Amino acid sequence: MNYYYDNILNSANYIEENLTNDINISDIVERAGFSKFHFLRIFRAISGYTINDYIKRRRMTEAAKLLISTNMRIIDIAILYVYSSQEAFTRAFKDVYNVTPNYYRTNKISYCNLNQLTLSEEILKSKGDNEFIEPIIVEKDSFTLVGLEYEGKNSKHEVPKLWNQLYENMGDIERNVSNQACYGLELYDEISEENGCFKYIAGFEINSYSADIKADKKIVKIEKSKYAVFPIKAIIDNIPKTISKIYSVFLPQTGLKIKCNYDFEYYDDNFIPNSNESFLYFYIPIE
Repeated sequence: MNYYYDNILNSANYIEENLTNDINISDIVERAGFSKFHFLRIFRAISGYTINDYIKRRRMTEAAKLLISTNMRIIDIAILYVYSSQEAFTRAFKDVYNVTPNYYRTNKISYCNLNQLTLSEEILKSKGDNEFIEPIIVEKDSFTLVGLEYEGKNSKHEVPKLWNQLYENMGDIERNVSNQACYGLELYDEISEENGCFKYIAGFEINSYSADIKADKKIVKIEKSKYAVFPIKAIIDNIPKTISKIYSVFLPQTGLKIKCNYDFEYYDDNFIPNSNESFLYFYIPIE
């Protein structure tokens, strides 16, 4: 690795050892070897989070495991992870997982796509990986998607949360779904380029659809097209950065010309969120 990554890794290890203790930012900075200003800036640039957000998300990730795997009272889990009240813990938990701890435990659903991975050497290397991704060129027939739509900047992990909502509310579309593979369709326009907002549909491919599909579901038909397909490792936090790199670096190197105002992620049956051995496939329509 390099000097920056080594020191961030030291900081992450210290955080991991003290998730159940009070953590003083000054103690972390001391181990990093930077000034406080530079450390906070570098940590956010490398991890994608402020130091406080990262600590909160790591605590909530470990707390979520205890909610599923143990019978510990929620207040005891809250105290274990240094929250003075169940109310404060619930607010933090809901901010990460979009549901209350009680709902999470009762429904026994593991939202692993929202878990905060520990900043390890492997994860840091993957964040700095600039190896060229060679696209595969394919033709795909027209297809129809049905799912839930989000519009915004994904600043609070709204897209991963949208996927969890879809899986919990797909009773009306389940019998119309052609297979268990799913799609993340992104739609852009000129305003999107200016303000950073985009429309995102988390959905499944369907062969046909019936009248019992609820009004909250979005149905979109995608016409037949040729695509450049880029495999992307399944580390959730790295996906937006990799997609940005595809558009800014990898695609221009191919000389391929984009057409249409959309792209989509394809998740096959073997996709495992946050596994370095798993991949999704990013489709960009081309001429």
